[in-house]
Amino acid sequence: MRQFLKRKLVLFNEQGLRSLRAVDIFDELMRFLHHFIAFVGADIFVEHFRWTFQTYVSFFSLVLFAVNLIYTVTVHWGEWYAVMDTLSISGIGFQGMIKMWSGLSNVEFFRKKRADLRSMHARNGRHPENNYVLLKNVLVILYIFRFFSVSYSVAGLFLFVIPGYMLMVRNEEVLLFALEIPTVDPLTHTGYVVTMGYQVFMVFLAIAGILAADMGIMIIVLHIVGIVDVFRNTMNELDQLLEDPDCEDDEIHEKVTEICMMHKEIIGYEEELNEHYFFTVFVQVITSVTCLSMTLFVIFMKGDWTRVMFLFATFFQLLEFCALGTSLTLKVTITSLTLSTHQVYLLCPSDQRVAVMLHRSQNAVEMTIGGLALLNMETFVEVCIVERIL
Repeated sequence: MRQFLKRKLVLFNEQGLRSLRAVDIFDELMRFLHHFIAFVGADIFVEHFRWTFQTYVSFFSLVLFAVNLIYTVTVHWGEWYAVMDTLSISGIGFQGMIKMWSGLSNVEFFRKKRADLRSMHARNGRHPENNYVLLKNVLVILYIFRFFSVSYSVAGLFLFVIPGYMLMVRNEEVLLFALEIPTVDPLTHTGYVVTMGYQVFMVFLAIAGILAADMGIMIIVLHIVGIVDVFRNTMNELDQLLEDPDCEDDEIHEKVTEICMMHKEIIGYEEELNEHYFFTVFVQVITSVTCLSMTLFVIFMKGDWTRVMFLFATFFQLLEFCALGTSLTLKVTITSLTLSTHQVYLLCPSDQRVAVMLHRSQNAVEMTIGGLALLNMETFVEVCIVERIL
């Protein structure tokens, strides 16, 4: 805890920040993520990933969740409030299935991406300004990760408040969720204990799984911030060379070539993000909106305030993904502005043509919700307005 507070203060201390290495903080970030992805058996960033006992537990837990969900809906069919209450948590399970499938079917992509990002940190660690911007970027990601881990853990603990109060004060046995197990009657004391034990296990598994999947996505997406900042530093270096009367043309041309390679890598990185997270983002947003609508319906129609913390967690998760989409959009815009605002007019004619070509080749890559809408804060606000109207 003392080390974390020290690092937090360093973020606001430029001199202290410059004494650190971005690659070391990146390694710390990946170690922190490892605790969660290892718990659910999805440590896809390691060199040789194999299914472990935890992987099979997570897989069969998701299958059992689907079976229990269908069973509960079937048993209570016709009791529409109860059905809506059960279906309101279906999105979490469906998200878990899609994210687990996406992770385990793209092991090579995630392993390579981790190696590439670490290589980038190590390579730029020899450049003070690049190390500085990458360090700020990875520290912010680390603090966001820790904030989310605390937030989801607190939300998970608050799920037990009302059932605990009802049991200890009113002597009433209330489940965490409207989810039952076949052949187990939750109205009996034994059935309640068994069902409650299963739901408690699923809460812990869900918190670890959500943090592992969402933060794995966030680490890869938010690194575009640091990559674009390094690109801006390189453009500033080009300006300094152009202003230096003693600078050789070969040195300027070499810097222009470096900028071309970096620009190509940025475009490729952005396109990879949209390609690999296209379906995952679509499922995430659609299921989150569906869960929000059904949970709000149950809360206001039944007055069941036991679902408030679940509502908060779903709302927060939707906000998280929309903020990710906005950060990517902003950095794409900054890349385009960087190409047009620097002193490229001082280049020789051949290098000027290269700069113009780079500016024209700038693609407006943005993350979308299955191609239906842009993933950004504007969409988040629109969803909130619709939910309020409903």
